[in-house]
Amino acid sequence: MLELIFINVCIFISFLYFAGMILRNSRKWSLPLLFGMGVFTGVLGLVLMNFTIPLTNNTIVDLRHLATVTAAVYVGWLPALLSAIIITSGRILMFGLSSQAVVAGIGMVAIGIICSFMTRLPFRNLTKLQMMNIVSLFVIFFVLLRNVGFYDTLKVFPSHLLTSLSVGFIAYFIAEQMRRSNAQYQKMEQNATKDFLTNLNNVRQFDVSYNEALQHAKERSEKLSFLLIDIDHFKSVNDTFGHQAGDDVLKELGKVLPRHSRPFDIVSRNGGEEFSILLLDCPHLHAMEIAERIRKAVEHHPFPIHTQQELFITVSIGVSTFPDTVFPDDEEIFEQADKALYLAKRTGRNKVCDFQMVQAIN
Repeated sequence: MLELIFINVCIFISFLYFAGMILRNSRKWSLPLLFGMGVFTGVLGLVLMNFTIPLTNNTIVDLRHLATVTAAVYVGWLPALLSAIIITSGRILMFGLSSQAVVAGIGMVAIGIICSFMTRLPFRNLTKLQMMNIVSLFVIFFVLLRNVGFYDTLKVFPSHLLTSLSVGFIAYFIAEQMRRSNAQYQKMEQNATKDFLTNLNNVRQFDVSYNEALQHAKERSEKLSFLLIDIDHFKSVNDTFGHQAGDDVLKELGKVLPRHSRPFDIVSRNGGEEFSILLLDCPHLHAMEIAERIRKAVEHHPFPIHTQQELFITVSIGVSTFPDTVFPDDEEIFEQADKALYLAKRTGRNKVCDFQMVQAIN
């Protein structure tokens, strides 16, 4: 018996580990992912059902209900219900249709429905898991009463209760460890690509996106426009109101720029007070219009700071486009936009300049 319990625990741990690997890069629960996890935990229940634990000569029990309980606690009501339906259907397909199978199937579906409703309970995961576990065991108790009789049920139920609660604790600790591990992994992954202050792409991710977008534009003969944006007189903000105010301005600008860009454009903070926007498949004239729209939006936007004041700032923007402004041939659009930004700064700030203006002056 102990050997079979150990096998069940190992199966549970293995499935939770693989579930954690599947969910490692998932930050949102999409409908296909919810269905997938319902199928996954349903298969777990079927596997557990094949490693039954004999408690008397004519009575066996298994831990299939814990697959549905775990799905309810850590994923939601839909996977829990789907898991219960899969386990019920699988049992009938594997062992045939009988009165006992019908009673066990009704009990399993009832467990899925009850656990689905209990997902809304405002308790920590351990409490919720064991509450669902206990409720499920009472459903199983009535199923055993119907299928094996009162005497055999009383003989096996205490052992089944103790085993299920013990494995429930193990399932909780493994699932929590996987959840914390995935959260840490996602945080580290985000820190590697996102700017900590604005939550925009950081300079490392900008380099990747820039090279990929430029290569994509070259291969598909598409236009790629690039805006290089710098806050005017940003040093005076820090000197007058403090560095906290400067951070407040940067955070707010990190919200303003995406709001006035197109949804699929790539907005980054390149460092300090410098930002950039990759305008995918965007001709030069349209890029100039977007840059001017952004310049006006920033100029008229109040920037709240921690002292309960509001500041008004301006930005200078350099614009370049592949292949419209690519001249000379060996100069990338980043260098072109940088020169255009320098021209905007040198000729008065709070303006939009492009590489053609740089060429006209030179």
